[in-house]
Amino acid sequence: MQIRHRRHDAPNKPGTAARGWLPWLIICLWAVACWAFFQLAYAYHFFYQEQNQLFLCSADYVATYRGTGWLARLTGDYLTQYYYYLYAGAIILTLTLTATGTALFAGLKRWKLNRWLALAVALVVITVQAVFHLRYDYPLSGSIAMLGWTLLVLISAIARRKWVSALVGVALVPLGIWLLGAPRLGKIAGPEWMVERVLAIDNEYRFGNYDKVISLVEQEENPLPEMKFFYNLVMAQRGELPDRLLRYVPNELGTLHRIGPETPLYTIKNMNELYWVLGDMTFTERAAMMANVFSADNRNVRMVKRLAECNIVSGDTLAAHKYLRLLEQTVAYDDWARQAPTSAFYQQKAQMRNLQDTLAVTDNSHFIMMQLLDSNPNNIVALDYMLCTELLLKDITNFKRDYDRYCASHPRQKRLYQEALCIWLAGSDAPAEQWQELIVMPDVLQRFQQYNQQRGSQAFKDTYWYYFDKAQTPMQP
Repeated sequence: MQIRHRRHDAPNKPGTAARGWLPWLIICLWAVACWAFFQLAYAYHFFYQEQNQLFLCSADYVATYRGTGWLARLTGDYLTQYYYYLYAGAIILTLTLTATGTALFAGLKRWKLNRWLALAVALVVITVQAVFHLRYDYPLSGSIAMLGWTLLVLISAIARRKWVSALVGVALVPLGIWLLGAPRLGKIAGPEWMVERVLAIDNEYRFGNYDKVISLVEQEENPLPEMKFFYNLVMAQRGELPDRLLRYVPNELGTLHRIGPETPLYTIKNMNELYWVLGDMTFTERAAMMANVFSADNRNVRMVKRLAECNIVSGDTLAAHKYLRLLEQTVAYDDWARQAPTSAFYQQKAQMRNLQDTLAVTDNSHFIMMQLLDSNPNNIVALDYMLCTELLLKDITNFKRDYDRYCASHPRQKRLYQEALCIWLAGSDAPAEQWQELIVMPDVLQRFQQYNQQRGSQAFKDTYWYYFDKAQTPMQP
């Protein structure tokens, strides 16, 4: 009688099980590194992407997603709206890329590929995807599509028999093309550090973190014009624009820009902030409309919110509710849209709007600010922007005219203005009585006399007299 012995599998070598977990640990470490980079060093790109779309949680809107790749676009746009929240962007992107790497690694292993080679392929794919997201214009839907295709690879690999696997693969390809579209390739490039810093200042201003805006700008050795634009917006609202105007030369107020075919896109998107702070709702609405037109798919939730704000302040209830109804169908702006019509902030803002019964035929900022001041002489923001713009242009004649017109009954005694008045008085051979009437800061007069003895000296670099003599006058449109 033949005795058959049961065959026992050889025991695992020591450390084999541990090495089996090592690839998964590497993927987890990659995920931590990815999250840390995007959250700690690159988070403001997410805010920019969120505001440059408008996703409505309604059946009618969802039904507009049609054609090849509709599911990837729908999923990507739906998740992108959560980028509004502080930590959501980095978490969503990291989970998407990690799921892609995990599915690809598991699928390639099931296709009998060496696990270390499979891990290398998976890490390369998700790292390249992460690099694509260094560009602010690469959509999340591109990585969602890649995740979908890797899941299809895994599903195909799970079908163990070769003929079943091939059949599943053939069936899944057209389905994948319909749902996901072809994987979208981005650009291989390094981090956009300067863009990230500009977006940081822009979005901290958007969220009302004005102290952070000041800190970020003052950390820059040579701030870009876009950075100085937001810095001045903060200073103007704090009544400190004349005090900080000469901190950066050349400076950027935005008042010399006009929206036209050659206006840079970023300037177009910023101009509504200037008009909003000044208080002219008509030009704020126009600038927001233009920014919306030049956004992807003509959708920009930040501009839709601004359009709602304009009409609330202007008292156009029907127009305001048109935009509020849209925002009520979003995730991030729902609560705001329901509370905004009764907000005391907008009621106070309405007191500063342009009340002049005049048709504006130009976006000349001086004309706009004159109308605002004629409507409300207490509009200090408009006053400072007007006077500071004239001083940047070294237009002392018009500065004196507007100073007399708007400061006679509402004195605006700032050192910058006092220094500019010294130039006008000296140039017009004014009598001593007029000097005493206009120059109310004794040390200004004393220092002006010193400057005339050392004209152009660096010791007076902080004065308007030095700017007037040495700085280049900005170009007018």
